[in-house]
Amino acid sequence: MRLASMQLGINMPARVERTVRRSDAENQLVGEPTGEFYDVILYFGVIDILQDYDISKKLEHAYKSMQYDPTSISAVDPKQYSRRFRDFIFRIFVEDT
Repeated sequence: MRLASMQLGINMPARVERTVRRSDAENQLVGEPTGEFYDVILYFGVIDILQDYDISKKLEHAYKSMQYDPTSISAVDPKQYSRRFRDFIFRIFVEDT
């Protein structure tokens, strides 16, 4: 039996599990699983792909690094940005087991 081919955005079933954040957990990024699942349609886009990491971005990074965690700001070295994005995608989109 041959499986139907999938195209990005077409014929790609996706399910999500509802999560709930605790009211006392201010920095909680992902809530606690509830066991409720829903069919969803995902829209996915990448921005800033044509943004140069030039001297202005390096200065922005240096300035913001004095105020915030340097790894959490958006103006970071492209390799670090790429790793952070990839890690985020792998953490959010998990394989259905």
